[in-house]
Formats: sequence, structure tokens, C-alpha cells
Amino acid sequence: MLSIIICSVNGTKFATISDHYHHLLQTTPHEILGIHDAKSICEGYNRALAQSKGDTLIFSHDDIEILTPDFATRLQTHMQNHDLIGVAGTDKLSNASWSAAGPPYIFGQVAHSNPKGILTCLYGAPRRVITKIQAMDGLFLAFRRHIVESLQWDEQTFTGWHCYDIDITFRAYLAGHKTAVVCDIPILHHSQGTYDDAWQLAAKRFHQKHLGKFPYAQTPWHQFAATLANTREEAVTLMTPRHWDNP
Repeated sequence: MLSIIICSVNGTKFATISDHYHHLLQTTPHEILGIHDAKSICEGYNRALAQSKGDTLIFSHDDIEILTPDFATRLQTHMQNHDLIGVAGTDKLSNASWSAAGPPYIFGQVAHSNPKGILTCLYGAPRRVITKIQAMDGLFLAFRRHIVESLQWDEQTFTGWHCYDIDITFRAYLAGHKTAVVCDIPILHHSQGTYDDAWQLAAKRFHQKHLGKFPYAQTPWHQFAATLANTREEAVTLMTPRHWDNP
């Protein structure tokens, strides 16, 4: 049983993402819980967690598309081996932004809608699965139920819409859970993150909360590979390295 949890204030987006998950999970028992009046994303996620029934819980943004028809099979395979998976993250967290670590410490692949096409961000995909990940992006996260129940989303510290994901995934790593970035679930994201004043405040709270738990240093932004695709199919091809099928 899967529970898909989504905080959304946009009825059209919620209907679209719900139909998308229903289509992908036609033969998989699942439920979709929408929170439309969350005080913060952590508060909304905790509320839905308490209502959910699934053994595996997916916390998803409302503006993504999963670009593989066998999503259910891939998800099930990964969750048999890991406690928590995401599609982008780092194995060397340097600050409240997972991508700040830069190559070769960032992993995953995410395509983003772009006025000129589909911008495919290739953070790093040396294998289908990269383990011992310290922190992950929150656009898509899947937990074994007992893991997220034990951790909970920190709604006391993170009262807005930022750094909630870095916090819970970092705490999962510190607790010794099996964390991984999976590179074979290609996702198209119809928005990109912003590093505004609200994010800066959340980042400050993250650093205060986890002071001394990682060698924090203000790391300059690093470059990673990004390629402009014309179609979803082309983006999927870019996110399926040939070497994965080699011995």
C-alpha cells in the first residue's frame, strides 16, 4: 500500500498530479492525501502522515511528472533495499543547500520546464542508485512508514516552505537509516527553487539546529551539467546513461 501526500493550494495542479499518480499506479493499491490549508509544509505533511494508511509514503510536489511508465516497479524495488529514497541529493552536505557541495558529491537527475525547452540537470548518475546520501531535495521523497513516523517533519523549526527536506533527510542519515538517491526515476519539474529571504531564514534555522553535526563552510556555487531537450522523450534519453546496462 502506497500513500502519496501532497500539499497544494492549487486545485488544478492537485487534480493533475492526482490523475498522474492514479495512472502510474493503476495496479498498485494506493491512496492520495491532499492538504490544501497547510500552515507550513511540515505541518501539512505531519497532518497527512497521521491520516495515512500506507506502508510506503511518498511526499511529492504538486508540479512534477514522473517520466517512466514502470514507476511502480522501480519504486517497489528500491524500497525493498532502502529506508528513504529521493531523486537528487548529496553525500557530503556542506550547508542548507544540498547542491552547494558540487560535483563529485551531488547526484541525481531532474528535468525542469524552460521557455526554450526542457532543461535537463544532470547532477551525477554514475550508477542507478547512490547510497549513504546525507541530504535530498524534497520534490519527491519516499519513506518506509516507520522511518518517517519516528523522524516526523519539524514543524516547530521550519514554519514555512523551505529546508524541511534537507532537515528530515539529514536526520535520517544521522540516525543510520539506509538513504539513497535513485537515478532511474526521471522526473520533470515544472518549477525551480528560489533562494529568497524566506529561504535564507530557514537556512539560518537549519544551521543553528545542526551546528557541529557537519563541517559547515559557506561553499561557493558549483557548476553541473545541464542540457536543453526538445521533448520529454529526449529528456528521458539524456537521463538514461548507456553505461548502466554495462557489466
